[in-house]
Amino acid sequence: MNQKKQMIPASDAPAIFELASQYASADLEHYSRTELEMAAAEAGIPAEYIPQAIAEIQAQNAKKLIKKQNIRQWMRKWLLISSIAIMGSIGWLIATYNAIANHKIQVEAAWAQVENQRQRRADLIPQLVKVTQAYTTHESTLITTLIEAQQAYLEADSLEQQQDAVEKIDQAIDQFQTYALTHSALKSSQLYINLQYEITGTENRLAVERMRYNQAVQSFQQQLQGFPNAVIAELSGFESKPFLQAD
Repeated sequence: MNQKKQMIPASDAPAIFELASQYASADLEHYSRTELEMAAAEAGIPAEYIPQAIAEIQAQNAKKLIKKQNIRQWMRKWLLISSIAIMGSIGWLIATYNAIANHKIQVEAAWAQVENQRQRRADLIPQLVKVTQAYTTHESTLITTLIEAQQAYLEADSLEQQQDAVEKIDQAIDQFQTYALTHSALKSSQLYINLQYEITGTENRLAVERMRYNQAVQSFQQQLQGFPNAVIAELSGFESKPFLQAD
């Protein structure tokens, strides 16, 4: 198509004129060496100084460029180091949080084992009641104590209530043992002997699980101490757990 006959929309004219003006301004901002020498001659400056001045200005511009490049490189290195430091800090905080959370899970798992053994011991109460009823007809107080101790354990809603119920079960089992020692028929019965094995086995397992729970609590408490673990624990809502004393 002939460029002379090419029609330009009137709406594009302002933008075309503005862009052409920018091109013209850019050309005016550059001078050739001949133009500089002519201008220097008009100003009374010897032409031989122009190359020296050009070389010096170019050297200064080169130094400025190198300085800018060095600053850019330093900024990139600083940003890289800062990013690594930030990511490392975030990773360390996450690792610390996970470590505390894992120790809490271990405490909860150990406590569940303690509760299992306590439940196992509470489940022995009906058998104690049964063997007591089989060998006596007037020990209603002991039977009532055994039943109430088990009921208190089953109805316990809090740790404090459970602790109280465990003490009642201990007392009830102690009363049963004392009663059995004074009744030779009950003491020599196979039912009582079998129960003795179960009671002893449950007590041993409970002692082991209680020890493991206290060890888990100790490790968990150590994770909550010191800086910044204590701050992370506080912000994350981690709370210390009580040690479990012997039942």
